Amino acid sequence: MKEVKILQDNWEEFLNFMKQRYPLYHLSNVFVRDIEYAIIDYFLNKGRKISFSEAEYLAQKFSEFMVEKGIFKTVKNEYNRVWTLNYPAFKKQSVQKEGETKT
Repeated sequence: MKEVKILQDNWEEFLNFMKQRYPLYHLSNVFVRDIEYAIIDYFLNKGRKISFSEAEYLAQKFSEFMVEKGIFKTVKNEYNRVWTLNYPAFKKQSVQKEGETKT
């Protein structure tokens, strides 16, 4: 399936696309459902309609790829369909005001 290759070759673009739609931050949880719906929207924006069953397959392959890269860390659970995002570029900005110090 060529969509798997597209996601793998453009994983950073896809993560940025997801970040625009879902709360996606360094060390936040990533849920398989969010990936599936993001895949559907991502390819729809590229002019290709993806069925939900295709999105399920693509989400599985994409998450396996991201685990291999070390970007997703598997959260041990019954179904292994939740990951922690290990991507410091998406680190949430501090809300501490300039000049303040933590005590």
